[in-house]
Amino acid sequence: MKVLILYESITGNAKGMARILDQFFKHAGAETKISQMQQTDVATLVDYDAVVIATYTWSGGVVPPEADDFYGDIAGVDLSAKPLVVGVAGTGDPWYGKDYNTAPDLFDEAFVQAGAVLGAEPIKIEQGAQEKDMPAFAAFTKSMIAKVKAVQQAAKE
Repeated sequence: MKVLILYESITGNAKGMARILDQFFKHAGAETKISQMQQTDVATLVDYDAVVIATYTWSGGVVPPEADDFYGDIAGVDLSAKPLVVGVAGTGDPWYGKDYNTAPDLFDEAFVQAGAVLGAEPIKIEQGAQEKDMPAFAAFTKSMIAKVKAVQQAAKE
């Protein structure tokens, strides 16, 4: 199973989540690659069985400015052929109130509209990942892997 883990991070929190998820997926036997969204062509996503996004939410409840092009390009690809399994992990600061950790939902919506299959409920953590967040990362990884296997099995039938 090939998993692409993409992130954008200013403070290092989202990058930290990407690294944690990389370890969880590797431990489960997946082949992983980590990269930044701004350095990734959306068209290459179809080369993977699953894509994980690790992001933060920018002021006003939007995706990070560095991810704007990548996010906008999602609408221009058809991810339904396999279909691609996608999951999103977000970090945020509750100080932002109603805009707290909204980027994961925006990414989920964009990917679903492009034909991808959601592999797990988004992880939404406050600031940097802590030990108490590890069960959420484990459950996310388990759910993503199960969804990839289900999609691959359905494709064989």
